[in-house]
Amino acid sequence: MRASKRLLGAAACAALTLAAAGCGGAAGPGGDGGDGGDGGKVTLTLWHNTADPAPLVEMYKRFEKESGNRIELVPIPSDGFEDSTQTKWATGERPDILEYHATVSNLLALNPAENLRDLSGEAYVAKSGDLYKSAGATGGKVYAAITGFPQVFGLYYNKKVLADAGVEPPGTFEELSAACRALSAKGVTPVFESGGSIWPVQILPLLYVSASNEGNAYGKALAGHTSSLADPGSPFVAGLTAYRKLQDDGCFNKDITTATFENSMKALVTGEAAMVAQHSDMLPAMLAAAGGDQKKVDDAVGFTGLSSTKAVVTYAPGPIGTFYLPKTGDAAREKAALDFVRFMTGPAYADYVKSAKTFPVLQGVTGPPDVSPVLQDVKKAYDNGAVIAFNSDVPGMAGLAPLMSELIAGQKDPQKAATQLQGQIEQAAKAAGLPGW
Repeated sequence: MRASKRLLGAAACAALTLAAAGCGGAAGPGGDGGDGGDGGKVTLTLWHNTADPAPLVEMYKRFEKESGNRIELVPIPSDGFEDSTQTKWATGERPDILEYHATVSNLLALNPAENLRDLSGEAYVAKSGDLYKSAGATGGKVYAAITGFPQVFGLYYNKKVLADAGVEPPGTFEELSAACRALSAKGVTPVFESGGSIWPVQILPLLYVSASNEGNAYGKALAGHTSSLADPGSPFVAGLTAYRKLQDDGCFNKDITTATFENSMKALVTGEAAMVAQHSDMLPAMLAAAGGDQKKVDDAVGFTGLSSTKAVVTYAPGPIGTFYLPKTGDAAREKAALDFVRFMTGPAYADYVKSAKTFPVLQGVTGPPDVSPVLQDVKKAYDNGAVIAFNSDVPGMAGLAPLMSELIAGQKDPQKAATQLQGQIEQAAKAAGLPGW
């Protein structure tokens, strides 16, 4: 699942302003390179998501201070993150460090065997449990350094709005439909959708499918070419159909085609809307929508899992704090880039977890004691049983976002959308040389 035009994606997208300060402009690979006239120290370019939280940006600065090397941040807007990154990548331009998605489908798009350095032997891999069995690795090699807790997708809700309407947080689509009716009767927008940002409207259909993907069974069947998105009885078609019914029943905001994810966060926090389907990396954006008032967010917002038949959350490795090392051919810069990965997964990691108030993915690192109640809700839902997004290892899913736009506009029905997307999967799978295609 990729945020930004992928879900579950999810890119991750959060407050754009948090990491804007200190971001350098785009530059060629490696900046000034060489020793830069500074005793062997180098400048490293880091293509980074503008949704990077402030504590992560502080880690970049700390690396500069402790290593003597310089990091030139090349900002990639979180809205449209995947397309912008892929466009730059396709030109042949390479950073020294790339922050990007850890899902296998996104990794394959980088042609890792040719373009990325193998990090399989690094110490952090052994400290990550089974993480790299489903993320950041392909062909038996680990290419990513994942420092962030997975993006957890579910349903955020305004506690007061639901309570005032006498509605319990829904865990199934049937319950969500009933909640929509009750909330609409109270004059409240039940679910705020963000078609103007394009990617968020993928989330609800993909959440629907989660109940059919225990053990990633559906995802494996799709990736292995034993099932198709467009099959009779397809969970994916059922998800699109359920989404379209919610729209027809008036469950969404009237400006669904133009509203942005920033609008959705504000609507949720202020109580203009009762619910928003999103992921856990959206908490900084939620805080920004509340004017930086964490207590306001904690008092207002809760979180629950959602699928077709039960309250289960969906997760996917996110791009925030996931780093790759492209091959640049410059020995000094490649050494410094590896030092950066070892810094982020070594001496700096416990401090980052503490300052970011997030949960660790490396064994032996203690989580922070003062995590916000909303994030505690997310972690509790995750611990109670989370299902990996079915599209995490399925190539060619990039076309879902524009197809969702057409579905919302009534230009495509669920079956036609699934058939078209299946064609894109087949093309991508063949191009990647996946077995069975």
